[in-house]
Amino acid sequence: MTAPPLVDVKGLVKHFPIYSGLMFSKQIGSVQAVDDVSFSIKAGETLGLVGESGCGKSTTGRLILKLIQPTSGSIRYDGVDLQSLDAETMRQKRRDLQIIFQDPYGSLNPRMTVEDIITEPLVIFGDKPGPALAKRARDLLKTVGLASFHARRYPHEFSGGQRQRIGIARALASQPKFIVCDEAVSALDVSIQAQVINLLQDLQEEFKLTYLFIAHDLGVVKHISDRVAVMYLGKIVELADRRTLYRQPRHPYTQALLSAIPVPKPRAGRNRIVLKGDVPSPINPPKGCRFYTRCPYAEAICREAEPPRLAVEAGHEVACHLVKPGLPGPQMSAAR
Repeated sequence: MTAPPLVDVKGLVKHFPIYSGLMFSKQIGSVQAVDDVSFSIKAGETLGLVGESGCGKSTTGRLILKLIQPTSGSIRYDGVDLQSLDAETMRQKRRDLQIIFQDPYGSLNPRMTVEDIITEPLVIFGDKPGPALAKRARDLLKTVGLASFHARRYPHEFSGGQRQRIGIARALASQPKFIVCDEAVSALDVSIQAQVINLLQDLQEEFKLTYLFIAHDLGVVKHISDRVAVMYLGKIVELADRRTLYRQPRHPYTQALLSAIPVPKPRAGRNRIVLKGDVPSPINPPKGCRFYTRCPYAEAICREAEPPRLAVEAGHEVACHLVKPGLPGPQMSAAR
């Protein structure tokens, strides 16, 4: 019998209202940041969430943790509907739900020592400051590859990679089960990215963690994810296990993203797929398929009807009118 998912998101929507006027403001529109997003994550799994900047990836991660209130949709964690919890119950539930932020410096309070930064979540959850918490901070620093004496220092005394390790230690402090890694390596040098990714994988194995790994670089996602969801303008357009997605991407947008991954020795005939035009505004997204304005294969139905996300094979879902089960679908093979 298959175990239920640890995280189950269905029909998640987040529209940010736009107001006009000062004295008598009224809503004149909304930014459709996330629109009908659904996926699940099994315990111990890493789901990569990728797409261009502004497609709604980070908003999705914050919605799952209820750092932002969704407009509609359901979020279930370990069988519990997070939308049904009162404020105090949700606050206690956050022991299990943590986040690693993109900016390794901006996410750390410059006026607090590393020890206070790491133990602050535990104090908020009701633990009393003292030798036990101080030891917990030192132990966590060692776990993420830093020294215990770093506990008395301040964030400005560390490099970017070291600061991100501190952020990881803080996320681990409450012994969570699920962590949103929100562009956790995008602000780091390439060599440091590899170290942090290896650290995250080691911690996942040691502490039985589950990750939602948000990134815009499919090359990075390939090394850490079990499954990958591709997001475009607030919607998931393709979802598959890592090997299937990288071996046979079915959606034209996924194909374009994969072609942009740098490789050390490009093979003869490898072409970079360049998408024409700009990403449409999330305030007024296109009717029908949101990708049709940049898709060279767009047909009349793409402009008129939104494609449903259908399974083209077991575990592989695509939202494209041109992709049919059992058929390869459109293949973008050259820059256009």
